[in-house]
Amino acid sequence: MPKTKKKPDAEQLVAKAFAHPLRIQILIILNERVCSPNRLSQELGRSLNLVAYHVRVLEKYDCIELVETKQRRGATEHFYRATRRQLLSDNQWAGMPKELRPGLSGVVLKAVFDDVDEAVSKGTFDEDDDVHLSRTPMVLDRRGWKEVVALLNETLERVFSIQANASNRLAESEEEAILSKVEMMHFRSPPPSAGEE
Repeated sequence: MPKTKKKPDAEQLVAKAFAHPLRIQILIILNERVCSPNRLSQELGRSLNLVAYHVRVLEKYDCIELVETKQRRGATEHFYRATRRQLLSDNQWAGMPKELRPGLSGVVLKAVFDDVDEAVSKGTFDEDDDVHLSRTPMVLDRRGWKEVVALLNETLERVFSIQANASNRLAESEEEAILSKVEMMHFRSPPPSAGEE
């Protein structure tokens, strides 16, 4: 009797979809707006063939969906939006090969730095009286580390819930929408150098 291939679970599929930094860059953009591979390739400075390939991979793994097509100079331009946030669960991150992690982290950190740089240079970062900016160095045991991770995961879910409620209210009112970014990080610091101890 022939062996049947075991179907990969959702965790494995997401890990495969996120296994290339360019796919994370594409997802970051498609989480913010609808875009085509042609426009993505221009924005990312990569070849259209390469971007189109990675868009097909993301579509295959149900991370994005086609929302519109337009005729342009005898060709059809396809426009996509993200159906999955550009983040990995703790289990997905744990299952990601360690050699891929720095590339994925680098892509997300570049997006964070670009967000902050844009807000500072355009004067919106400090515009509101109730902006939040903090840096909190800590010393933790393993249990404390896990508690902080759990708290940040809960906070992120709450942020998404707040965003959904705000979107519903905005749809029913004429209030001006406030564009904002929430950037959260929690990471292991290297030990201090000899002169800093």
